[in-house]
Amino acid sequence: MAAEKDKRVALKQWLRRRLTEGEQPQEEWRQLLEATWDYLLVTPVHQLIDAATAKAAADQLMNAELITEISRPIVAAVAPAVIRELRTDERPLRRFLPRDAEAKLQEAIARPGLVHPDWIRAMFRGEAAEAVLNDALYRALQDFSTLLPRLMVKLSPMGRFGVLGSAGAFAEKLIENLERQIEPEIKSFLADRSEQILERAAEFTIARLDDPASIEFRANLVNFVLSKSPAFLVGAVDDELLSDIGAVAELTARHVADMPDMRADVHAGIDRAIE
Repeated sequence: MAAEKDKRVALKQWLRRRLTEGEQPQEEWRQLLEATWDYLLVTPVHQLIDAATAKAAADQLMNAELITEISRPIVAAVAPAVIRELRTDERPLRRFLPRDAEAKLQEAIARPGLVHPDWIRAMFRGEAAEAVLNDALYRALQDFSTLLPRLMVKLSPMGRFGVLGSAGAFAEKLIENLERQIEPEIKSFLADRSEQILERAAEFTIARLDDPASIEFRANLVNFVLSKSPAFLVGAVDDELLSDIGAVAELTARHVADMPDMRADVHAGIDRAIE
């Protein structure tokens, strides 16, 4: 029995050396892999696997619990390691682009019709945009409203003779009264017209999307990103954000796996691939 066991051990050792050690096994494995790949490329898919088997395998993979088991450790282990590595890289992203590639990128940025108008409309829509617009316009109109009454009084006879006793005091009270009356009118104007102003601003921008100034804006944005380092781009990514991203990815994967139309789309894709 001992002799038989020794023979089996020796055979295993020889087989392992034959398959893994030296240049000859490496060359044979390379030839085998190339021949297998070439065979797969010329073989119809339906000869390799039937549609029913492929659909059953897809259904097994599209399982929420399985996806969670697979994705959770990957996100937990890979994402923090990648972020840590990126935080140490202070070199600009531009180094990854050769000059001819960057020139092509600039040409693509300048291509007419690159930005869909709905992107612009979305930027000018919503409470946040209205709040920014209202604040900016309110400050501008308020500043103007403090100048206008004073200018009107200054140009009036009362203003020209303001140095004569009580006329100056009366003019100042008139200015204060006008300012108090104008301020609520400004607020009312903005409350009633801000949405319309935003719509006009969006359409104004859309009409000039391919003007030189707009193209320059897109180019400046891309150049800004390329000039920054990976460390800059992930500067705000902390452990809490990574945890949130992992939770979003997991919940999204589970949701997609349970979507009936997604399963139907996968089955339809299998039918098209195997037919």
